[in-house]
Amino acid sequence: MRSSKLQLAAFFIIFSLCLPVFAAGEVNEFYSARVKDISDRAYEPAIIELLDNAKESIVMSLYIFNPPATGPVRLLMKDLEEALSRGVSIEIYINTRPGHGMPSGDEIDRIFLPITEKGGRIYKVTPYYLLHDKLIIVDGRYVVDGSTNWSVAALKSNYESAVLIDSPELAKTKLLRLRRFLLEGDKKDPKPRPDRPTPLEPLPKGAIVSVSADLLNNKEYFSTMLERAADRAMDMYLLLLAESFRLGENSFFISLEDMAVSLGMDRQLKDADLRRQMIKTLETLQDRYKLLNVNFSYGKDAWIELKEMPGQAFKMTGDFFDPKNLMSKSQPAKFVLLVKALLEAEGKSIRSASIPELAKRFSVSQFSIRKGLKEIGGS
Repeated sequence: MRSSKLQLAAFFIIFSLCLPVFAAGEVNEFYSARVKDISDRAYEPAIIELLDNAKESIVMSLYIFNPPATGPVRLLMKDLEEALSRGVSIEIYINTRPGHGMPSGDEIDRIFLPITEKGGRIYKVTPYYLLHDKLIIVDGRYVVDGSTNWSVAALKSNYESAVLIDSPELAKTKLLRLRRFLLEGDKKDPKPRPDRPTPLEPLPKGAIVSVSADLLNNKEYFSTMLERAADRAMDMYLLLLAESFRLGENSFFISLEDMAVSLGMDRQLKDADLRRQMIKTLETLQDRYKLLNVNFSYGKDAWIELKEMPGQAFKMTGDFFDPKNLMSKSQPAKFVLLVKALLEAEGKSIRSASIPELAKRFSVSQFSIRKGLKEIGGS
């Protein structure tokens, strides 16, 4: 008996010593938030208020979304259409698992036609996994999560548990999770990943990419990168512009390893080394140059959001952004080619300006201009 008591006492001593460690380990798993219960009949009016007051974005991921011709779900659909008319962006991720909640194929397209006609985006999640979400995210801040589907029974009859959470940090995590769905495709027929990463594909022949003139006119951007020998930051941003053009989106995932070898890193390096360098460069583009926002996911992929640039833009041909072509040129040559295109967009010729004039206007050294002109043949 005495031995059992001693063992029990020892257990409680060890447990009390470990408790702070357990607590400290859990801190990062929680988010600061305000939470409101919107279960049962409180759900519908809370959602109406959220949708009607959305200012920037509405993102949804639902298991069942099949509105009848009339009723509460149809009215919520109208709220989405009105939000689109106000300039609010809408993304809806929908379950496509056969026989589970949503219809498939053409019927899905028909249901969401009023949304897509107004510019909303509908993403059909791979049927390999059942999408069982009942999730809404508004303005990258408000998160609705619970058991409530968008069905008449759920809104009017069932007992349903749901909460409204005010937490930008949680919203960010939830959005990143949803956007990973876009990478999955059909897991029944997965595309095999090469043993080693591969460079990004060149843009289609004849592609014309818009480049913000501010990248050259504002000395905080490419001029600073050139003079500070921040070659990788400049090259990565150019490749990200090309990916944005290819995808038709300002926000997208990239493979860190594929980006690394596109930038000329040895593809035989360990994946961790490739990723480490890419993370460092992306953080530089985000924190120092303020050109993008980035979120890292599972140590492999990065979600990129290119910031909109003010002012006018000029055009560059797609072959300029070909990774092989881009890496074959020095930074001064790439900079001068961009300057040449900008001047031509202004109705000028690079030959009409002297090296000192070009260096002064674009806040770089005469040496950089001279070297770039010499490499491209002074054309």
